[in-house]
Amino acid sequence: MYYYQDMTWLKIQKYLPVENRLEGNGLPKEYFIKNDKYQIHIDHYYHREPKATIIIFHGVGGNGRLLSFIGLPLWRQGYEVICPDMPLYGCTEYKGAVSYDDWIACGIKLVKHFQKPDRPMFLFGLSAGGMLAYQVAAQSTNIAGVIATCILDQSDPEIVKAIAEHPDFSLAVKSLVKAFHFVGGKIKVPMKYVATMKAIANQKELAELLMQDPRSAGAKVTVKFLNSLLHMKILTQPEQYLTPPFLLVHPEQDQWAGYELSKKFYDRMACEKNFYLLSGGGHFPIEQSALTELENYLDRFMKEHGGLN
Repeated sequence: MYYYQDMTWLKIQKYLPVENRLEGNGLPKEYFIKNDKYQIHIDHYYHREPKATIIIFHGVGGNGRLLSFIGLPLWRQGYEVICPDMPLYGCTEYKGAVSYDDWIACGIKLVKHFQKPDRPMFLFGLSAGGMLAYQVAAQSTNIAGVIATCILDQSDPEIVKAIAEHPDFSLAVKSLVKAFHFVGGKIKVPMKYVATMKAIANQKELAELLMQDPRSAGAKVTVKFLNSLLHMKILTQPEQYLTPPFLLVHPEQDQWAGYELSKKFYDRMACEKNFYLLSGGGHFPIEQSALTELENYLDRFMKEHGGLN
């Protein structure tokens, strides 16, 4: 399955600023990277001699094609941009019961696949992709920097309650998922029943469209994935995370996860770090003001940490 066979992403383009819409020769190259369990779908914005390479990870309400809103302007600025679909989302093909640990393993594999000895590599995660980028960087080598729109430790009960669709029952659900995943790990649950997907975008029509998309916010995830996400193992605690440098660019008007939730983890990080709010941005930060700031912060950060001018 390729995105030219699925037109949902095209319907989303009208909600983006005109200059951030995919069209014509701005379309990424699509292909798959195989391993034993997965065929990972890649959207690749290619440059022959890029300033740097950046891998962008989506979260539990997105996919690689939805990252075009920032992938395209970064490509225009001269960066090679890699947008993978993680298992259970987008066009990636998978076998068995997927876990969050599989996401980390896929991320590490992609880093090794795309790294070049003479080219800086950056990792960027949106939503739950922020923690994924952090975990992948902590288990990889030669990463020049990490960027995230939020970074949530979902083993923290306070955070689970804050982002749950039904906060009053969130901890009970977390315990139930843990007890059930041994026998029902392959059973799938719509993610929108677990997390507040209606807050994925501040435009109500766009949020509804995303929640109807089985390849993004309307995806079903395995109980095994939910359990591993809600009981995630963070091998490198933030106090021990010394490098690479980290940039938090949290949307100011995020209705799903306020910046104070990301600050809980961010404030504990021992590395070189910076934090900015994206003016007027929702969780899916496609507002013009937020996007302009995001593009500028990313470009400046990558130039400061090894990207070519």
